[in-house]
Amino acid sequence: MVRVLAVVLAILAAVGLLGSCTGERPTLAGAAAPTSTSSSTTTVAVGSSTTAAAGSPAEVALGPDTLLGYIATPTGTPVVHAEPSDGSPAIDVGPTTAAGAPTTFAVVGDPTADTSGWYRVVLPTRPNGATAWVPASSVTIAKTPFRIFVGLGARELRVERDGTEVLAATVAVGTGENPTPVGATYVTELIDNQEPAGAYGPYAFGLALHSDTLTEFAGGPGQVGIHGTNQPKLIGQAVSHGCIRLRNADIEALVGLALPLGVPVFVAA
Repeated sequence: MVRVLAVVLAILAAVGLLGSCTGERPTLAGAAAPTSTSSSTTTVAVGSSTTAAAGSPAEVALGPDTLLGYIATPTGTPVVHAEPSDGSPAIDVGPTTAAGAPTTFAVVGDPTADTSGWYRVVLPTRPNGATAWVPASSVTIAKTPFRIFVGLGARELRVERDGTEVLAATVAVGTGENPTPVGATYVTELIDNQEPAGAYGPYAFGLALHSDTLTEFAGGPGQVGIHGTNQPKLIGQAVSHGCIRLRNADIEALVGLALPLGVPVFVAA
């Protein structure tokens, strides 16, 4: 069973994660242990009839037709390879995110229709949209009915459950100089901010998405997130360094959906 989004208690300090959001360039640190499972996913039986998709990562188009809500959770230290072969180069992915949440992967395609013994997954690291392969024996598979859609031009975030809209909210997005990256990604962690009245509001979702214009902040990776704000008057505008800002009531509603780690997020222009 996939883990529910870990609510990681964090102190907003000087550098790092989600550094592309504001000029403060904070980090998310002091992680607590992850929480338990959630009814927002279902365990999936794998190994039916067809083989996994072939080709290099660059040949895979990531979008709603390929990120179907399947989530791979490592059963131990993640085992990741550049190709579906033990002899291919290994890719170092740690067991937890920088904020302390358990590592998960969004699966490309339908793993229930795969007998190859390998699953293609989206990596949580740069470059955006990079994929790799994990042995089927090294992960558990679950499926979430949720998907998140962000329209940058419309300044709107929408959540669907089994294709039905369950939440819609107006957002603030990145500026022309530092735009919010577009593409298909997924949620990597949920941060319960210890300063809910601060720049990130009460919660921040980390994404497997990084700024295309800001490569680092004092050692941080320039990770993009979805979070609250202490400047609600700026919602609806292009004012961030790449992150997606919600009014605090809306980020709380998003948290209330109990989204799982690995839930797909689609950001469009």
